[in-house]
Amino acid sequence: MTYLNSLQAEGLTPFVVDGGDWLFSLGRLHPNPLLQKQMLEKGKLLIDAYNRFGTAATALGEHDLALGLDTLQQLVQRMNFPMLCANMTVADGSSPFAASTIIESQGRKVLVVGALRVPPDRFIDKHCPGASFSDPFEAIRKEVEAKRDSVDLCVVLGHINRADVERLASEVAGIDVVVEPNSNNGSENTWINDDIKQTLHSGTVLLKPSGQGSELARADLWLRQAHQPWVSIWNEEAPAGSNIADLTIASLAPHIGRHPGMERIVQQFLKSTRYRAPEAGELDFHASTDFLGATTCAACHPAQTEFWKKTGHGRAYATLEATGDQFRYDCMPCHVTGYGETFVDAHKPGRWKDVQCETCHGQNPRHPTNPFGYPWPGVQDTSCWSCHNPSETRVSFDPKEAIPRIACPPLKRSEGK
Repeated sequence: MTYLNSLQAEGLTPFVVDGGDWLFSLGRLHPNPLLQKQMLEKGKLLIDAYNRFGTAATALGEHDLALGLDTLQQLVQRMNFPMLCANMTVADGSSPFAASTIIESQGRKVLVVGALRVPPDRFIDKHCPGASFSDPFEAIRKEVEAKRDSVDLCVVLGHINRADVERLASEVAGIDVVVEPNSNNGSENTWINDDIKQTLHSGTVLLKPSGQGSELARADLWLRQAHQPWVSIWNEEAPAGSNIADLTIASLAPHIGRHPGMERIVQQFLKSTRYRAPEAGELDFHASTDFLGATTCAACHPAQTEFWKKTGHGRAYATLEATGDQFRYDCMPCHVTGYGETFVDAHKPGRWKDVQCETCHGQNPRHPTNPFGYPWPGVQDTSCWSCHNPSETRVSFDPKEAIPRIACPPLKRSEGK
């Protein structure tokens, strides 16, 4: 929610899709009916969250059938978007889910097709008895060929094997993007490394972000001519008039701040495992009141504030301005305080510029009114890794060497003061 709000603040209007396995987890399925009830309540929370995201479509995944087809079909009625599966039929020969949908995005017609790889018979007998699944490759090919001439863009949500993904890209004309969350190839797991998270294959965009809500695969597309190959924005030899794709992975956790309203709904659920639908406006962005800001801390800690201003943390935002990166979603969160909780518009960071006290110390809003009753604990290196993650920054980091450079002068404490 935070990330999507930040895009909207930049004037971008993306459409969001999901390739399946987003509603339930088969690994957590338990015969205890109370635990299944908890899964169902969590599913309602996720559906309302996806509704709030403005999700355009999702594909059916095996895990989404964990509580059975009947339960899933009831939950679909709660969704403001279609769940797609082009290759599933039930005992009477009908299709429980639409094969595709056409959405409007920025004046373009976009065909979205979904399909699921054929599950084992034992899975079908347990979770959707009487159902049958045809070859997903052929089902997708048939749907695309029937409708591609009436749309500008074609997106496939392929909860299918990697080999079929590559076949679609190279053999079926008119497919622009394949979103493939499935991490299997036959009976073998596919290791999701950086090389296959976002790539171009035979002029088709392939997106495969890691799961668990940790990443979003983002494709910024400049469509010049429908049904023509895509080339990377970094390809300096691309012919004039080419369709251009800028592909990135948005790493959400842990450095993109949590949305206050969404966090409140989640915490309410975790406390009771009973989901309460949010009231109107409850999930709109409202700045968190749990952050004080460095200006508040400076009133009682002037020496520490002056020291902080001279550290790299105190000049963090200026380094972005110097390179023109202050509006980049993947840079800004680590150069400001509470992004997503204190503000979401990259153009309006206000007083939250720089890596301030609470970035390292955490939030403790009652401290100013009762410092001894609500003291701040010492800084732990666990606070560092969200920004100083070598896998993201490509820079080695040693907290034992780094922390002394930003550690403020010790406080002079006396009893009763």
